[in-house]
Amino acid sequence: MLSIRLIGQPRLLRDGLTLPGPRGAKCWALLARVVRSPDPVSRQQLVSELFSEADDPMGALRWALAELRRRLGMPEALLGNPIVAGLDDDTEIDVDLVAAGHLPQPVPRGELLEGIEVQASPAFDTWLLVERQRVAGDAIGALRKEALRAMSAHDHARALTLASAMVDTSPLEEGPHVLLVKAFVAAGDRISAHRHVAATEAAFMRELGEPPSAALSAAARPPVTPNTAGVSSVATAQSLLTAGRAAVGAGAAGSGIATLRGAVAAAEGAGDGLLTATCLFELGSALVHAARGYDDEGAIVLDAAREAATSAGEQEIAAKALAELAYVDVLAARRECAVEGLSLAWEVAGPYPRVRAAVAAYDAVHLSDWGRLDASLERFDEAIDLCRETGAVKRGIWAMSHAARGAYLAGWLAAAERWAKEAQRQAQSEGWTAIRPWPEAWHAHVRLAKGDSPAAVRADIESSYALARQLEDPCWEGVTAKVMGLTFVAEGDTEAAMPWLEHAGTACRRINDSYKWLEAEVQVTDAEVALKIGDGERARAHAELALQVAARGDMPILLNRAETVLDALRGKVPQPA
Repeated sequence: MLSIRLIGQPRLLRDGLTLPGPRGAKCWALLARVVRSPDPVSRQQLVSELFSEADDPMGALRWALAELRRRLGMPEALLGNPIVAGLDDDTEIDVDLVAAGHLPQPVPRGELLEGIEVQASPAFDTWLLVERQRVAGDAIGALRKEALRAMSAHDHARALTLASAMVDTSPLEEGPHVLLVKAFVAAGDRISAHRHVAATEAAFMRELGEPPSAALSAAARPPVTPNTAGVSSVATAQSLLTAGRAAVGAGAAGSGIATLRGAVAAAEGAGDGLLTATCLFELGSALVHAARGYDDEGAIVLDAAREAATSAGEQEIAAKALAELAYVDVLAARRECAVEGLSLAWEVAGPYPRVRAAVAAYDAVHLSDWGRLDASLERFDEAIDLCRETGAVKRGIWAMSHAARGAYLAGWLAAAERWAKEAQRQAQSEGWTAIRPWPEAWHAHVRLAKGDSPAAVRADIESSYALARQLEDPCWEGVTAKVMGLTFVAEGDTEAAMPWLEHAGTACRRINDSYKWLEAEVQVTDAEVALKIGDGERARAHAELALQVAARGDMPILLNRAETVLDALRGKVPQPA
């Protein structure tokens, strides 16, 4: 069997043995371009992208195709116009495997066509940038899923291998480092865990100019088992569980999480499966929803909760854990993982309508981020109905808040305004202050789209922005800052708008587990405004950031908007050298 490895340093293997590869970086670039394209690519397009500067462009393409056929040992491959890959049926391509959620052996490390840089057209450069992000997203998703499974199975050696491959694939992304540190701790190698924390902190300061979040160093700390003289471990765990829930509910996330960690340690020491599953779920949920930057540790804890609940026969807790795990993938735009996780959570939650309401709401957000707006709005209707039927008021408010965004994106302004207003009304009735900035921000978007006075919209959204700052929620802060900027854009005062848009982008990227859709949305909005005012350098920088996030997260609407900005710039500003 022939294996084509395009992740990391490209190479060919037959039955595990390395074969001589094609000569020239452009041959590898050509092979990747053909096999990664969903449709056959014409010879003229390939010449335009890769060989336009050759003395005989079409002849250079023919030579490269012939060289690939020779090295692949497939004389009938890469023929026709447009070019059809035509590879033998038993050919294995690593990028196809990871796109399907599977891992080749050995596990992939590095980026697509690592070390391959070619002098090509701007169109090919953009294609390669997008594909590298897409492949990295697929690889990280597959590696992460298998790493969590290995950690649940206490297969420490495999967990370490998978987590280190994640680090190699995305060395400046914090999440893989958190998982690797947790894998070291689980394996009992605390020295390596602390060494990796120190090395990562140094690398982030050197490359990014700022350290990783506190979540990384926290991952290296071992759990502390509380011990109260004369009190059983079960009673200790139950008491800490109650106190931890109350603290998190009151907004004291730090102390609440610390208390819940103690509850987990006490429950595990007591050997009570149901209590352990409950404590793990509450801790995992708090790490995901109440803390900033702890989604990766939260996912590990939630997966442990799922395993403990399944072993104890507590399917409702297992279903809730699966729902929250899927939500983490939705936020991070790990599209295939989210599809798989949401499907499994929906199935397991069958007997539990309240859990199904949560899964439907998360799925609706996922579909909206994915650009499937009509399907998203139908799913929101289902989620909101389930919330109403089961009395899940806060979940319904959350769903309506996100439905307002989905309807706005689809151009359904009346529906968006209705959902935003109802979410705000119910949040006020419930005293749920922390949710307010999100529906208020999307109501402001609708008002601007309807032509309301920008000054009036700004006067209302200022308090939402102030609240977001008080809550220290980077997503809420980012979206409200974006709307503040858009009110100035609507007045034609771009000088006042741009600092707000810049701040929105900074806020969205402030933590490692930011909401990737919002991050890309803010970046591309900044790029579009910069393009309108003729600031090509700023437009390019923000469009490329948006392009990378949108490509990795499979967000076609945002990807198209970013590419539109870059296409416009190609005719207006000089290409970078």
